[in-house]
Amino acid sequence: MSENRPWSVVFVAAAMCLAAPRAARAEVTADCEFLEISAKTGDKAAIDAELGPVEKKLKKAPFATWNQFKLLSRSKKSLAKKKAEPIGLKIGSATATLIEIVDKSKVRLTIAIDDEKGKQVATNTTTVDAGDYMIYVHPIANNEGHLLSWTCR
Repeated sequence: MSENRPWSVVFVAAAMCLAAPRAARAEVTADCEFLEISAKTGDKAAIDAELGPVEKKLKKAPFATWNQFKLLSRSKKSLAKKKAEPIGLKIGSATATLIEIVDKSKVRLTIAIDDEKGKQVATNTTTVDAGDYMIYVHPIANNEGHLLSWTCR
């Protein structure tokens, strides 16, 4: 009987390992902010104060073709990896999908933007440093622009 005891200990230990709850894998997420911006050319340059985080970018090409920028909407989303999330816009619609976190400090996202008629006008996958802003442009009638800027942490 003492010869069977070591095997019973092994079986009990194996059963305990199988029955123990597995450590939950941390879900990959990113907290993101989206800024919908209208752009046009006017007599006086004007940038809404709420656009402070992207003001320097808006003064450089290709955005410098316009000199008036107005915030249309702002939204925040927590994105889960590989799950498309709708982004509420005043003009058209958009979805954002977190692809992955790269090197623990960069975020890779796919953004798709549809115009007010539902036609896809932009889709792009980009990797940016966490906290930096990316801006997508959709030119619209009358030499105006519809911009979507985003950042994630």
